Amino acid sequence: MEDTATLTLAGLCIGIALTGLCSTFAQLADRTERLSLCMVFGAFGIIVALPVSWAFGKALYVFYLPFAFVMLLTLPAAIYYYVGSKTGQGSAPRILWRDLAMPVVGFLVCLGYWVLPLETKTTMFILGELPMGNAPATLALITFALILCWFVASFVYLLAIVRRLTRYRTHIRTLYSNLENRDLRWIDWVMAMFVFIWAAGALLLADENFGSGSFYFGEVLFGLTACCLLSLSVFAFKTWPVVDTEEQAPEPEPKYARSALTTDHAAKLAKRIEKAMQQDALYVDPNLSLQKLSQHIGAVPNHVSQTLNQEIGTTFFDYVGQWRIKAAKPLILAGDGSVLAVALEVGFNSKSTFYKAFKKETGVTPKAYRLNGSARN
Repeated sequence: MEDTATLTLAGLCIGIALTGLCSTFAQLADRTERLSLCMVFGAFGIIVALPVSWAFGKALYVFYLPFAFVMLLTLPAAIYYYVGSKTGQGSAPRILWRDLAMPVVGFLVCLGYWVLPLETKTTMFILGELPMGNAPATLALITFALILCWFVASFVYLLAIVRRLTRYRTHIRTLYSNLENRDLRWIDWVMAMFVFIWAAGALLLADENFGSGSFYFGEVLFGLTACCLLSLSVFAFKTWPVVDTEEQAPEPEPKYARSALTTDHAAKLAKRIEKAMQQDALYVDPNLSLQKLSQHIGAVPNHVSQTLNQEIGTTFFDYVGQWRIKAAKPLILAGDGSVLAVALEVGFNSKSTFYKAFKKETGVTPKAYRLNGSARN
């Protein structure tokens, strides 16, 4: 644990975590987002400092290791609440007592380790042996149970994060015509790195306890952690397009159950929506939102959304995309401009988004569509 490469990478991780912690206090205004992100940076910073505490002295390490274990138990919930604050629909998720259960029990176990005699702690944490007595055995058993719970809880939190991101991305498709940067795709990369860190940590423990300890899992673990913390530091403080929280009120269940929109009114709204697209070419506005469309046709946003879903059978995002692709087809066949120029002209804000929407609508790429059109002519 005390080789130069590991210590260097651990120091790098500590530096990034401290920088992220200071930036969080200085730049983030939302209370839940600030608190949860501070916990993420703080927990990582304390955990990755284990090799440093080992190198500076075993007397420090026997006290530091139990506290780092508490931070490990805190990390999954902190990540979940941070993602929740970024995707919060109207309000951030409330902190529940069940999410505090493992950290609280872990802290009590930490206190139990701290009050043990120094010789007992040294035997357990330095020599890796279980000393005689009921207290060490009980603490070791509870620690093992907490580790098992942590593995299960980490998987549960991961699933909860995936579900939350899915609901969020589904919802913003009803609000905006361009989702780039609003869909928080960078969180997927950060979560993937968290999973790789978890796997590298498991392999490191297995190698140290059951293997020869000759593999470089420690360096891999700290290298991945440095990349993860650096990515989080970059993206967490970047300015993203604002998602209107007032438009994000949860829909009643079942959806639109309390809506006063009648069938006749919905049919009239559908015609007004089509007119706004066909005659007014509203789709060319890259910042077109459900709110803007509603104001243009003089209707309530919830009624427009309901009309799109029930009368037209699509989401706001897909509906606008269809009109943009319809307008792009003759421009692609004409071949007067680049694909990017066509994409921007019809309202898309990036080439990649245009490619994805065009292929979804036509089944081919813009280039293939142009070639096929030329061949027919």
